[in-house]
Amino acid sequence: MTPEEIAPLLIRLGCPPQGSLEMARQLDRRAHQLADTKGRSYDEALTHLLRLMAGGWAAQAAGLGVSAPAPTIVPESSFAGSTVRPWKTIASTPIADHRIFRIRSDRKINPRTGTEHDLLAIECVNWVNVVALTRDGQLVMIDQFRHGTNTVELEIPGGMMDADESDPVAAGLRELREETGYEGDSARLIGSVYPNPAIQTNTCYTVLVENCELRHPVELDAAEDVVTRLIPVTEVPALMASGRIRHALVVAALSHFLNQSMERGGKRSATPL
Repeated sequence: MTPEEIAPLLIRLGCPPQGSLEMARQLDRRAHQLADTKGRSYDEALTHLLRLMAGGWAAQAAGLGVSAPAPTIVPESSFAGSTVRPWKTIASTPIADHRIFRIRSDRKINPRTGTEHDLLAIECVNWVNVVALTRDGQLVMIDQFRHGTNTVELEIPGGMMDADESDPVAAGLRELREETGYEGDSARLIGSVYPNPAIQTNTCYTVLVENCELRHPVELDAAEDVVTRLIPVTEVPALMASGRIRHALVVAALSHFLNQSMERGGKRSATPL
């Protein structure tokens, strides 16, 4: 199904119409991710997620003391028209190793046409970004020069997970400490995205850390040059809207945080969770 087809279903389940299409896009991406990681079909994953969301909207409405339409359980047969299937890989050839990523060529079969195609994939390690909040409602951010765009960007701490790291929360705490010297508690995973699923293989995780305090000197790599900034959380939406925060993965991470704030507060809020 396309996001445009999913959006009307979300409205029937209780989603506000004005945000239904964007939520449908997010749900579509999450269903594909769940199908890939759990070995389920896309239709099964989407149905499972829709049922969870229907229950969540019903619970939220009950907690706010407002009436809500009874959630409609969407039968799996509703997705019978979905025909996009995974492409079978018949060969894979390494092409180049550039230290922080590798490039390979995959020979795949298009299930719709049966034709074979050579497609490039960039193998990257997983990444992690950290939304770090102080006790007084400030966000620990950094100014960092980015060589691709030759610009200084306002970002949140983050980076590549080390080869021996499998836990994004632990990796996030390490990155936060090394880049800013801050530590906190209640660290937890609040979201993940595929940076560019068209050509990249990795996942970027978002970790939330609360009650952060400056406890250590920074431990920057030789190629790093960053300055720590404390930004009031209430200013984050305006900074994103104005383009002051424009690193795509940072925007995604902060969107995870703002969405969770909205869900917990019953309305969009920029206060700590």
